[in-house]
Amino acid sequence: MGPNRRNLMTRHLTTLTAATVLTALFSGCAEAEPPEPAVTLERPSTSTVFSSQSLDRPLPADDVFFPDAYAEDDTLFFRVQMLPGYYLYKDKIGVRSLSDGVEIDGEPLDDKWGVSETVVDEWFGEQDVFYIEASGAARLAQQEDDARSVDIELTYQGCKEEGLCYLPVTKVLSVEIPAQLESAADQTE
Repeated sequence: MGPNRRNLMTRHLTTLTAATVLTALFSGCAEAEPPEPAVTLERPSTSTVFSSQSLDRPLPADDVFFPDAYAEDDTLFFRVQMLPGYYLYKDKIGVRSLSDGVEIDGEPLDDKWGVSETVVDEWFGEQDVFYIEASGAARLAQQEDDARSVDIELTYQGCKEEGLCYLPVTKVLSVEIPAQLESAADQTE
């Protein structure tokens, strides 16, 4: 909260507190007139109250979508949480390994997707979308025994319900690999 907004809120609370005390003191006294306020406050403009975020400007994608990932056994789990009123397209979510020695199966596991809803999109037609959280999983295959982490590239695209759509977003996340993950060389022996 910025200092201007904090000062404004403090002055507003002080005025409300004084008005409440005066009302309590003078309630039931028909002849008594409350004193004139010592300070007259002007009503702030909307632009002053919301100076940190204009109502007309959309939020940046990084303030709407929050990706993370982890590995368990031979599976990479990934998710993107989002603010209410936003959604992600299921078929616009992708994940790939950026690290030598660790591969990710090209297609996410169908049975590991979270629950999606089908909507009719103005631009893409009938689409499966996620609200609140998009989650999925993909298989990991370790090619080198000494790999302890993998850098993944997570790509996604989403929209605000009122029609604003974001360009595709790509994030790089570092994920620790469980020690028990078998390497591809061990599987072929």
